[in-house]
Amino acid sequence: MSNDLLFFESFAKGKKVQKFKGSNCVIYTRVSTKEQADNNMSLETQRKSCEQYALRNKYNIVGCFGGTYESAKTDERKEFNNMLSCVKKSKEKISYIIVYSVDRFSRSGANAIYIAEKLKKEGITVFAVTQPTDTTTASGSLQQNIQFIFSEYDNQLRREKCMEGVKEKLLNGIWCVAPPTGYDIVRVNGKKEFTLNDKGKLVRKAFLWKVQGLSNEAIKDKLEGFGWKMHTQRVSDMFRNPFYCGLLAHSALEGELVEGIQEKAISKELFLQVNGILDKNKHGYALQPENEYIPLKRFLKCEACGRYLRGYKAWK
Repeated sequence: MSNDLLFFESFAKGKKVQKFKGSNCVIYTRVSTKEQADNNMSLETQRKSCEQYALRNKYNIVGCFGGTYESAKTDERKEFNNMLSCVKKSKEKISYIIVYSVDRFSRSGANAIYIAEKLKKEGITVFAVTQPTDTTTASGSLQQNIQFIFSEYDNQLRREKCMEGVKEKLLNGIWCVAPPTGYDIVRVNGKKEFTLNDKGKLVRKAFLWKVQGLSNEAIKDKLEGFGWKMHTQRVSDMFRNPFYCGLLAHSALEGELVEGIQEKAISKELFLQVNGILDKNKHGYALQPENEYIPLKRFLKCEACGRYLRGYKAWK
């Protein structure tokens, strides 16, 4: 800008674009399953590739995040959010988030595009070493967004295929994941079976104790006497699980129940009898908008937010 125009600078419109791009970066790696994380599968490859890219481009690596199992179905990930918090709040200006591929960053499609765009406005670029794109241009940004969308599409296809296989097995009465407490998985002639163990026999006793009128707390104490420690809430969950009476309940079955091939801990009649007792118990609590002990509860308002002030009676 010439000296003559400096006097008119205050009348200019728009925000000055920061042309300077720093060299600080962070690396984010992750795997899709806990087994991969436990065996360090691909994590080392991801990190090494990201570090080599940073070295070639003379970037300063401020920190490495992830390095563990974090599902990318949503962006509610601990290490992922720690990384985002770091790049936004770090005193050392972070310019790049380096990942192995876009699906390592996120598979949530539209939300991934939103996050990347937000970061871009703060001068932070998401860069995938195996899918290099220049996101400073419109075409490069479009290309990365397409990669995010295809990553979500690929994830959905995998999930559909997986759930189809799970549903098929469930319809045949075969439980696909780890059974509830009280069962052992055994192989008989190459086929997987679920058989009751010592805790499974205690499950039968617990149901009978409930029919006899014992509370969940008392049942918990009796189970602890047999060496099985659990929380009271777990006792209630056990009573609500139809697996123990030979039925399979799974989200893949879309609201249906299927007869399973597992060994039954109790009869269906005993299961229904116990759950009939549980349904009679009162659950939760009720709020009273007006209360004689707190006459100003629906009268006073908070001057900051305009809502009615809450109140309660302290018993101790």
